Amino acid sequence: MVEIVDELKAKLVEIDGQMEALRREIAVLDAQKAAFKTVIKVYDPAFELAAPPSRTRHASTRETASGRVTELLKGRNNRHIVLDILRHCESPTTTAEIAERFTNDADLGDEAARLESALTSRFSATLNGLLKQGLVRQAGTADGRRHLWEISR
Repeated sequence: MVEIVDELKAKLVEIDGQMEALRREIAVLDAQKAAFKTVIKVYDPAFELAAPPSRTRHASTRETASGRVTELLKGRNNRHIVLDILRHCESPTTTAEIAERFTNDADLGDEAARLESALTSRFSATLNGLLKQGLVRQAGTADGRRHLWEISR
């Protein structure tokens, strides 16, 4: 049984490595694409890159943000993320603050603001599950409506 778990953990590390390598490759390709566009514009100022074929169904900003959040959290344990953030907080914190801390830790840059609402929603569901398990508790409210969360001690 322990060997199976060890193999699964090793595979998870391998997958994380592959995903990171692909992210780096995408960043390099984005930089190359920008360079090509710049050079082409020098020779052909009217050049406009053709838009990729549109999907038949346009995803809303919310769906896109939610999909990106799913991609960010894939292969990670939301419970561990939330509990780790709460462990490092000096005082009870809101779900939005947990999401903000995650975006800072994940170094999402310009993308952070767009994803914060979807992350807050995802972490809210996680916190409710942790509350049912007795691992976290509500420690009042921030503005009369937003719960403050802390680890149960």
